[in-house]
Amino acid sequence: MSKKINIIIPAIRLDAELLKCLKEINKLSYNNFFVTIVLDYKFSKKLPRFKYKIKKMIVGKTNMSKKRNMAVLKFNSDYIAFIDSDAYPNKNWLKYAIQFLEDEKSDVVGGPGIPFPKQSYSEKICYLSKRSFFVTGYLNFRKYKAKQRYCDWLEACNLVMSRKFFLKYGGMDNQRYTGEDSEFFERMRKKNKDLKVFYSPKLFIYHKERRVFGFFLQRLAFGMDFLNLVKFKAVIDKKKSYFQGLQPFLPLFTFLFFIFILVLNINYKTKFFILLSLIFLINAAIFFNISKYIKSFKTIFLTLITINLANIFFALGSIITLTGLIGAISIITALNYTWR
Repeated sequence: MSKKINIIIPAIRLDAELLKCLKEINKLSYNNFFVTIVLDYKFSKKLPRFKYKIKKMIVGKTNMSKKRNMAVLKFNSDYIAFIDSDAYPNKNWLKYAIQFLEDEKSDVVGGPGIPFPKQSYSEKICYLSKRSFFVTGYLNFRKYKAKQRYCDWLEACNLVMSRKFFLKYGGMDNQRYTGEDSEFFERMRKKNKDLKVFYSPKLFIYHKERRVFGFFLQRLAFGMDFLNLVKFKAVIDKKKSYFQGLQPFLPLFTFLFFIFILVLNINYKTKFFILLSLIFLINAAIFFNISKYIKSFKTIFLTLITINLANIFFALGSIITLTGLIGAISIITALNYTWR
């Protein structure tokens, strides 16, 4: 008999995106599952009829971590699968997930989030920016169908594991609004050095991209969490280069170096030459990276600009954290949670 899976979808309300997710889940080839939607607000709209059962939880305003934990605790199942309300899986998502959990003897499995087949041009630019090494670093393989591999951690928008395993490690941190997935894997690694996290392109989901403002706001929020990202890599991967663990520092260091040159007591021509040379070298490297998967010059140009701005926002987020602007952190975190 196939194992029962609880697909957990945290969301704010029942909207068009969540309905799209539920309709696409109806096409899954694996049949032994039910869906739990965990919402802030009640809804009066009648749900369409699906081949699977939907369990509803109305929990008020809280973060996605706590919503996931509540759904896991409330309903019994063999496995749990996390997906976001602005995403939907390919039809073989669960079939391959169970196969990899059992055949590969993995603890957690997941795959990439690729864009919707139909997206706006600005959403496309944001996606192409996130696919670049200069935005998502060594984790950029999670943004396209890269080769399967064991990896450090996977995003909470696409995770499958046994319910027992999730509860064994205490679930996700109820207090975290961002970085809850990386913190969860870090905590597991500390207790289990042999943790197996398996990535496969067969486990891809379609994930709606943010609009430009939402993308920059997301980078700002990630920048405010950069210390946790650095700590995570350094703890779990001592055998590899620590350069990967230091990647979240690079936007901040680059931004501060530019400021340092601007205030340095040297003549303006020298300043201009140094800054122009740095800008050229950085953007030449970005151009070389993104031209491998983008062919249109216009799209390359706009993606290059977006990557630069994304890193500036990340650096600003890091500065907000370092200067202890707690009020700003609270406001930006709340905005990032609601602006998608």
